[in-house]
Amino acid sequence: MTQRALDSEDKQARRDAILAAARGLFLQDTRNLPSVARIAEAAGLAKGTVYLYFCTKEEIFMSLLWAEWLGLLQEVHDSFSPEGGSAEVQLTRFMQRYVCYLDEHPELMRLDAMAYSVLEQNLGLEQLRVFKLELTQGLVSAGAALEAALGLPAGRGLSLLTRAYALTRGLWQSLDYPDSLCRLLDEPVFAPIRPDFRTELLAALGEYWRGALATP
Repeated sequence: MTQRALDSEDKQARRDAILAAARGLFLQDTRNLPSVARIAEAAGLAKGTVYLYFCTKEEIFMSLLWAEWLGLLQEVHDSFSPEGGSAEVQLTRFMQRYVCYLDEHPELMRLDAMAYSVLEQNLGLEQLRVFKLELTQGLVSAGAALEAALGLPAGRGLSLLTRAYALTRGLWQSLDYPDSLCRLLDEPVFAPIRPDFRTELLAALGEYWRGALATP
């Protein structure tokens, strides 16, 4: 039993090392996925060892995306509770934690943007089904926590969360200029179309959530 536990811990440690290496390399260039060979080198593992845990590099990054989603959903659970204070207090806490999480995990938005066009195209149907199912269950659970905290009808929490994330993703994509265009738009005359993403997101979320919660 002890040996099996050690083997399990060792396997998890190697898997975590692979994901950490992939994240580090991706953050150096978030418009391209690093190769399995580079990930293996960064993790201090043989390339063949990486393939014992993941069949493709896309599978590595789908696993990383899921880990980032888990963290974001945990922010919902940690922000809302029946004993968490008034709706305004809980909402303010959630928005701050939500935006801080995105600040600290820049890979989330980039990987999510790649999911449909790149990552999911290189997954088997069963792997894709598992990812979608886990994401759905996670969203439903977070939505239920929101409903319990704020006294909302069933299904309303999930709707609020998915719409808020759609707003986030749309705003992020509208401000995600390529490096070459960023250099051009550095001129002061272009400032009106280059607002700070964090500032804009907090304002947009506040307007959306407060308006939505005020609607019967």
